[in-house]
Amino acid sequence: MPQMEFFDIDQANETIRSLSAPITLEAGDTGKFHIQGRLAQTGSLKIFGAASITGYHARYTSPLDDFVFVVQRRTLDLDEPSSISRFNVQKALIADRKSSDGTSGLAMTSRKGFIIEADTLMKAVSDRLGQEQVPRIAFAPDGMSVPVHIACENICNTLQAGLSQWGGLADNPLATASLHDALLNTILYGAQHSYSAALSRGSIEMPRQIRAAMQFIDANAHLPITPTDVAVASGLSIRSLQLTFRERLETTPQQYLRRIRLRRAHADLKAGRGSGVGEIARKWGFLSSGEFARLFYAEFGERPGDLFRHGNPL
Repeated sequence: MPQMEFFDIDQANETIRSLSAPITLEAGDTGKFHIQGRLAQTGSLKIFGAASITGYHARYTSPLDDFVFVVQRRTLDLDEPSSISRFNVQKALIADRKSSDGTSGLAMTSRKGFIIEADTLMKAVSDRLGQEQVPRIAFAPDGMSVPVHIACENICNTLQAGLSQWGGLADNPLATASLHDALLNTILYGAQHSYSAALSRGSIEMPRQIRAAMQFIDANAHLPITPTDVAVASGLSIRSLQLTFRERLETTPQQYLRRIRLRRAHADLKAGRGSGVGEIARKWGFLSSGEFARLFYAEFGERPGDLFRHGNPL
């Protein structure tokens, strides 16, 4: 996409609506408005650049479920607004927008970064750990070192240039997918987050019995299985199964099973399957609708009834 620049906020918001972006811009404290930006997208990855000499506020018009990584931030010099100074390579910014308050602000700065949908990032974690479902990733404050920061920026620059009109990547999905995967690996194996230790151990080191237990749970989550069933399938005692799950996965077999059932209930609700929330909850072993709603909200940050209604529009 070519670079765009706006001094009229209505024109900027009209363009944003035409792109189906769930954001409305508002003028900053000065009442004046300016924004310059560029957006490139490949699959679930968006690469952006934005600059403003006035600053602005952004309000999200619908819930977001993604992660924003700002890998370049520069401060504009008010005495010389056409130039950018004080390159801040030390302060990469990582934001989980699902937990945001629905607003954000951009001061008089220039930024470059990328946005990854949460489902894509969590699938990357699951694939690398050899698990079907894992809890949401949490990044440490200042969790991106300078080398990781620069590596991410370089990959973004390559993708942004390559996806331009004459860049050559638009018709080369294999090369684009390789760069996309390189960016995910750089984040997951370079930044500090809640899965850093598990990823450093790697799925290869996962004991055979634990892999067998996980596969048994994944295949039989729709059945009324017990910890004893899982232990028998894995060849471990119940005590050893519990201890090994805690050591390797930082959870218990029961919690692992519950997360899988919640994820599959989420898929059913999102697709509008069944006659209602209660039926879907019972299908996945949750006898109390109230307890199901509490656990569902704790896992996904949304109410099952709201999701079901969205999957069954009138």
